[in-house]
Amino acid sequence: MIYSEEKSNGLALPLIAILLAIAGILAVLVATGGRHNSAAGRIWVPLAQQQRSGQ
Repeated sequence: MIYSEEKSNGLALPLIAILLAIAGILAVLVATGGRHNSAAGRIWVPLAQQQRSGQ
């Protein structure tokens, strides 16, 4: 029998690509994180509902 040489798993290249993609996504999130105003997370409630709940 002839045994072929064992090939490496080739895991290094996909792992590096995934880590670079994660680092890029995190960099974009950090860069754009301070640009959002504080009103972005607020919920708008119509004035009529506020008056009814207060009575």
